[in-house]
Amino acid sequence: MTEQLVVDGPEAGWTSVVSGHLRWIEGQLDGLGLPTERSDELRARLLAVQVRAADPRLRVAVFGEASSGKSTLLNAFLRRRLLPSSALVTTRTTTVLEYRDGAQGLMVRTADGPLLEWPSAPFTTWAGRGRGRESGPDTLERALQQVLTTALADEVASLRVFSPVRLLGGGVTVIDTPGFNVTERGHRELAEAAARQADMALVVVPAVAAMSLTLVDFLTGPLRDHHDRCVFVLTKLDLLDEDERSEAVAVVERRLRDLGCADPLLLPCSPGKALAEVEAVGVRGSGGSGGSGHLASFLEVEARIAQLAADSRRSAVAATTLGLLSELLSAVEETAEARRTALGRGERELAALTLPDFPAFLDTWAARTRHRAATELNPGLNRTSPQSRTTLEVKVGNAVAGERINDLVGAAEEVSRLVRNHLRQDAQQAVRRAAKRAGEVLTTAAAELARDFEAQYSALVDLAGETRTAPPVPPVVWPEPPAPDMSGIDRALSAIGTQLTASGKWRTGGGAMAGALAGGLVVPGIGAVVGGVLGALIGRRGPDATREQFLQQVSPVIATAHEEIGALAACLPRVEENLTESVAAIRRQYDDEWREEIARLTAAHDGRRAELAAGIAHAEQTAAAARRRRDEVASLRRHTSRSVPNPRSRDQ
Repeated sequence: MTEQLVVDGPEAGWTSVVSGHLRWIEGQLDGLGLPTERSDELRARLLAVQVRAADPRLRVAVFGEASSGKSTLLNAFLRRRLLPSSALVTTRTTTVLEYRDGAQGLMVRTADGPLLEWPSAPFTTWAGRGRGRESGPDTLERALQQVLTTALADEVASLRVFSPVRLLGGGVTVIDTPGFNVTERGHRELAEAAARQADMALVVVPAVAAMSLTLVDFLTGPLRDHHDRCVFVLTKLDLLDEDERSEAVAVVERRLRDLGCADPLLLPCSPGKALAEVEAVGVRGSGGSGGSGHLASFLEVEARIAQLAADSRRSAVAATTLGLLSELLSAVEETAEARRTALGRGERELAALTLPDFPAFLDTWAARTRHRAATELNPGLNRTSPQSRTTLEVKVGNAVAGERINDLVGAAEEVSRLVRNHLRQDAQQAVRRAAKRAGEVLTTAAAELARDFEAQYSALVDLAGETRTAPPVPPVVWPEPPAPDMSGIDRALSAIGTQLTASGKWRTGGGAMAGALAGGLVVPGIGAVVGGVLGALIGRRGPDATREQFLQQVSPVIATAHEEIGALAACLPRVEENLTESVAAIRRQYDDEWREEIARLTAAHDGRRAELAAGIAHAEQTAAAARRRRDEVASLRRHTSRSVPNPRSRDQ
């Protein structure tokens, strides 16, 4: 007894069991959160099971290879050559044959939706489109010929044929399938789909080419679960000699047993010959069992099939419906497992891409930027170039060229001005270089912060199920570089000048003292140095010798001054301080603008993870329940199949 039988009561029949499982499936589809396409697919299959369970008619599907005699067999059942031969049929759908009391016709549903019925004006218009015809086919045979064997076949989605002949007894629907050895236009797929819907299968086996590899493949594939409900019709027996017929029957029966058909029902006949006799004596003369020859044999086969259909109707319909339900439950199980896998992957991704500590994220960036600045703002950025030193030496040489050195005060003023201005310019350039590099470091770091934050923020937003835009790169506001502090240079040069003017080589009397005094009055520090040099030189030598000695002695002074510029330390702390303040400002900007948003997304992330965890648990439970229900339905189906009358039992 299945779980659903307990719910519906111990006396419930199989239809109640099916209804209970379908209600459960429908409830699960609402709770799994499936993509629309997959949900619609499963609901369509669910509806198909509902429709099948509500239809009491027995569906008998006729299978066979192309040119096996399948169409001829059906025409013999109909007592007329209604269906075109399989070699001409090009339709992409199966043909459903149904009984209609006292009337005949066909109903076509085209691929684009319209439902057309013959005879009718819409059908005539459709059938005559592009053919210059104003009138449609005047017989059902011609209508079927046109629908099944012309270009119209490409437009056919479904085809139903109504006949006043009760095929294989009352309440039977016969499904004519395309030959399954034809791979074009999906014929085999159509036959396989019909096999899943069939309550009973008539397998047409031509005696002249029995048990081909294609037929064996179909019997062990799509029909492997239908062996207990298969009837094998051995056709074209008239093409064999009489002494070969019994041997052919024995060979086919033995081969079927080898394929797993424990007790196959094999019915030999010649439908083509029987149909010819019907046409010769008329339909009325063939109605009873009084036919002769091939017709009599065929009528006996037909009666056997009709009796089996009547005996097995309810159990066969139940077995088919339960089979479809079992397949649906398998699909639900697979879908739930896939959903669980997808949710688990999403949960892992969400856990990996979250921003659990936003302040720490910003602090790490700030520390990394400050470290980079300290590394790159090294003393090498502030060293003056050899070209700068050479330029200053040339300027100094020009200032004392010719008779200019004779003007002690003027030469002192000019050399002092040149040295100070040149060194100040070098100091300013050094500060600008440091400030520019600090700005570059900050700009690059800000862009990296925006990129890293956008990547993590976008991932968090996506996994939280929202759509938001990450912040743009924050503007980098960099102040003007600080003015260089020359006090250190002045002190250094004063010390050097004092040392030089106090040395023995410069002590030559009043000239040196007068020069130092004059230089000191012009510019402190440098003036003392330059004036001392000039005074000493003028007091002892002529202009040329004085100029040469002056240039030799002033060069170390200039070099020492340049070294002081290279070791400039008063401005760099201010550059680094400005950089630190800018880093802190960017950090505050992110923290002020996005702290609450990150906290909200983190909370949404936690909620989403909780939802995913609940979804994973639900999917696991659904898969397990679907598996358990599928096993129960499969067991019930096996029991139902065993209740189908044994086709051979009527012979015993």
